[in-house]
Amino acid sequence: MLKAAVPAVALAFGALTMAPAAHAATYVFDDGEMYSYRTVRLSGSGFTTVTVKAAPVLFDGYIKGTPNEPFENLVAFCVDVYHSISLADYKPDLTYTDDIELEHNSHWDPNKRDYLSDDEIVQIGKLVNYGTEVWYNHNISTTAKTNELASVQGAIWKVVSGLTVTATGNTTSINNILNTRIAALSNASTYTSAFTYAEGPVYSSIKLLTPFKDGKYPKQYPHKDLTQSFAIGDAVPEPGTWVMMIGGFGLAGAMLRRHRQQFLAVKINS
Repeated sequence: MLKAAVPAVALAFGALTMAPAAHAATYVFDDGEMYSYRTVRLSGSGFTTVTVKAAPVLFDGYIKGTPNEPFENLVAFCVDVYHSISLADYKPDLTYTDDIELEHNSHWDPNKRDYLSDDEIVQIGKLVNYGTEVWYNHNISTTAKTNELASVQGAIWKVVSGLTVTATGNTTSINNILNTRIAALSNASTYTSAFTYAEGPVYSSIKLLTPFKDGKYPKQYPHKDLTQSFAIGDAVPEPGTWVMMIGGFGLAGAMLRRHRQQFLAVKINS
């Protein structure tokens, strides 16, 4: 809170299609993990400083339907610094929906809920889609990809929250690269010129995935007891393309060592 150099992944990305604007979908996450990552520090007035892992989270699960539509390694960028999530085999599964638009910083306290401008929403959307393209780009080295994805995630956090995002805990050279890239990607005026690895136009349409709990005591986003919210690019693979992608992601896992330890993406006490 990352894709790899394999033809199968590139082929699958070529088969992506824009999801139709239909009824809301329910996403069920049964597993969340992360490949290679960097670490950054989030700080700011009224915020408890934390050091977190910066990379997309990859979810396995399914979209509820008749029949259900399974997915693997759904690339999701965190857009929420006021909740937390673990990398785990979820028991029980986590339930999310895409029926809410990105509008604010996801703070659970309405008095601290800052609403985003239209330009900020567009910027976050383009960062998410750019990051997704980077993940799938098989021409980028593992190190460069890890750095760029961490920078995209850091820039998203900076734009959505207004916090200071600083690379820390990495090598000095990597910290310098990340800080330069986060600054460039979060610059409201010039960020699109920083899309180094874009292979065409980068669009802003995304799906915001927000958690909820049903039952005797239902909880709706952004309730303080829920997990983080995430954004995915609005180019969603058709169910049949997941078969092609599985082989590619298997090779990606061999290249990028999988990290499955518990992970608090962001924890705040204010």
